[in-house]
Amino acid sequence: MTWSLLVSVAIFSFVTSVSPGPNNTFLLSSGANFGLRKSVPYLNGIMAGLTGMMIALGAGLGVIFTTLPAVYLVLKWVGFAYIVYLAFLIVRSTSKSETAEAQYIGFAKATTFQFVNPKAWVVVGSFMAAYVPVGSGLTVTAFICLVFLVFTYPGALLWAVAGQVLKTWLSDPARRRVFNIVSAILLVLSMVPVLFLH
Repeated sequence: MTWSLLVSVAIFSFVTSVSPGPNNTFLLSSGANFGLRKSVPYLNGIMAGLTGMMIALGAGLGVIFTTLPAVYLVLKWVGFAYIVYLAFLIVRSTSKSETAEAQYIGFAKATTFQFVNPKAWVVVGSFMAAYVPVGSGLTVTAFICLVFLVFTYPGALLWAVAGQVLKTWLSDPARRRVFNIVSAILLVLSMVPVLFLH
């Protein structure tokens, strides 16, 4: 493990976390509709899910995707169905009360979502293959994964902050409804490239 490797991991993590995708689109919408504070549990759930995925890949789950491509294909479509469901919740949230709004934002659902999020599998799989040296011990692997998570967090957080910045402008119900509809459409579209990756 070298400094150049850690710097590369940090750059990779931040760039992939700040690039558009299902999680970031949802964080933007969440920040705009509910504020930064209520978006943090979702963000923490993303981190927990990514950690679980790293552990799963480290334990050999990646072999299943390689030997049984149909499993990954099913995962992609299950993920897409869940994205459509989240998009529906975003649109519906416009008319929800403060209490009801909090029902679909949370740690547990965000954590679970990562396991059916094809973009997350691609990013984590690429990271593990490219940046964790073959034969690394548990300590080295865990440290490299920790660097990945530390630099992923601020990139994703930026999307929730951007949503928070828009919150005042979106206090007008008509603007909020348009924003939610556009966010929902973008959320669904963010999955299109993943669905057609080979």
